[in-house]
Amino acid sequence: MATRLDPARRREQILAATLRLVARDGFARVTLRDVAAEVGVVHGLIRHYFATREQLVAAAFDAAVLGELRADAEVEEQLEPVAALADWLSTTPRGHYLVWIDAWSEAPRNPELHAALTRHHRDSDRHLAGIIQRVVDAGEAASDDPAADARMLTALVDGVAVQHHAIGLIDEAEADRIVFRAAEEHLRMQAGALSRTRPTPTRGLWATPTD
Repeated sequence: MATRLDPARRREQILAATLRLVARDGFARVTLRDVAAEVGVVHGLIRHYFATREQLVAAAFDAAVLGELRADAEVEEQLEPVAALADWLSTTPRGHYLVWIDAWSEAPRNPELHAALTRHHRDSDRHLAGIIQRVVDAGEAASDDPAADARMLTALVDGVAVQHHAIGLIDEAEADRIVFRAAEEHLRMQAGALSRTRPTPTRGLWATPTD
């Protein structure tokens, strides 16, 4: 018999279990029954919290990304501007990006997931624009429109991530070289400024609810 938990705690447990299954099997293959089995509860209990599979996977993705963005913001506040930019642009763990790639694929068929994905892309762009503005204010870069530059760099990072993580056309070192060089040229930074910070993989670690 499943342990009785308060509703907020049970909801967190369900979301954490869902994200584990998504990371393993992909959004399209996750069912409410799979999640119930993963949590160790009856199928009906999952429906008490989430009426549909689409709502459930969207909520799990939403919770994970919100937690990740909060954790990323805490890290970047402690870094110098150039280091913060390098940290944001550097390659993140494979498991993290495979979830994002799968979310892009599933979003056209899941309105709830599409809404969450769109919202988080915009949040990420705003966050990156803030980092770019910090670098500009420090006199290390130039940008006439940090928001537009953030959207361009995000598109580049995502495209490079697909080539690296999903297809394996390039390795991690080349992925970082491509993105860093493009960012330095576009933001009129000193060549090699980003790579010299030697960024560590502090981003892209899912801050999921705990079980």
